[in-house]
Amino acid sequence: MISIKKPTSPGTPSKANVLPCRIKYTGSASSSRQLWNPTTQPANPDNNASVETHTSYFRGRKLAGTKLVVPDGYQGRVLDAGSSTPLVTGNQKKEMLYQDDDEEGENIEESNEWATVASFNEIMVWGHEVAVDGTQDGVVKGVEEWMEMAKILNGY
Repeated sequence: MISIKKPTSPGTPSKANVLPCRIKYTGSASSSRQLWNPTTQPANPDNNASVETHTSYFRGRKLAGTKLVVPDGYQGRVLDAGSSTPLVTGNQKKEMLYQDDDEEGENIEESNEWATVASFNEIMVWGHEVAVDGTQDGVVKGVEEWMEMAKILNGY
């Protein structure tokens, strides 16, 4: 079982961005407005723009963004498993099962505690040159399907 530690202080929400590329780096990075400066143009019915548009440039390439809002009742969190190890490891679990073959009905649970690093209210999914198509993009479809599944599971 995984338990999630709540943040010690509420802090300001972070901005989650899904870029259409792979970056082989997992540490923190200082961002400057010179390297990453997304802009938002509001919806303009005069120009036949029914939704706001998001534009940015990354390494000289134009990106167009689609905003996914985290629905009410849900929380977006960035979690860190850190160096947490299960209370009972796989080998210990096997040994305990072999030792306790006579006792039935006991469940051995593995437990991890993850820490909340940041929280977010929206996810910006970026596409090359044009906004991603929500019916085709794996990230957008995955988030929407996950929310639907969560509604079904939490409805019981």
